[in-house]
Amino acid sequence: MYYSRKIPLIILLMFSGLFVFGQFDTEQVDTLENKILYNKQVTYGVTFHNLGFGANFRKGKRITYFKTRMFEVEFVSMRSYKQIKLVNSFAANSRRYVYGKENDAFFLRAGLIWKKLLNQKPYWGGVEVRFIYGGGLSIGIAKPYYLYILEPVAGNTDDYIIVTERFDPDKHSASYIYGKAPFSNGLGEITLHPGLYLKTGLNFEYGTRSTVIKSLEVGVCADILPTGLSIMADKRNQIAFPGIYLNFSLGKRYNNY
Repeated sequence: MYYSRKIPLIILLMFSGLFVFGQFDTEQVDTLENKILYNKQVTYGVTFHNLGFGANFRKGKRITYFKTRMFEVEFVSMRSYKQIKLVNSFAANSRRYVYGKENDAFFLRAGLIWKKLLNQKPYWGGVEVRFIYGGGLSIGIAKPYYLYILEPVAGNTDDYIIVTERFDPDKHSASYIYGKAPFSNGLGEITLHPGLYLKTGLNFEYGTRSTVIKSLEVGVCADILPTGLSIMADKRNQIAFPGIYLNFSLGKRYNNY
């Protein structure tokens, strides 16, 4: 009799537990129907790579849920892995310079970047990983590298004057280089070297708000200039400029109604 009176109560508790569990489980379901899909996005970023740094801008739209196409503009500095800064220890108050350098180099890139979603961010936040690839036009910008040169005064070998000259490996030895001249020297002698660039990597987007983009991107990028560009005197008309980069970007997603 004791157990028979307890059976209805046990059954009621079982069904109550199933009901509560069912309610809890329903609230945890994360469906795409309950989310807003933002089709457009824009980001601003800073880029650091093994041979320089720069900034970029991207704007694009979602092609499918998993794929986004972005238009990219990027400007970065470029140096040679052979660059070593020196100081003339024989001249008082001399300035640091790079011996053998012919040009300061920069790259202006404009192209298309595709981002493919590899994993979906949980509804409470976390990290989304995207595979990125693309490329486009690249313009190498070469600005002549000018130096302060110690020039002996005629008739007096112990006295020198400082003149500004473009580096010439056949003329300038390290003993007579006083240091680097201001960047403004040579701006009127800039040359352009058109080419292409290719880029691929992984983009890690984190945060809890779907409208706010915070991402870290790591990858490889290579600029290819058919006519070449000279940074160092002992490696003239370099065609390929490969590198590893790290990019941090901020931006937003939105829809046009």
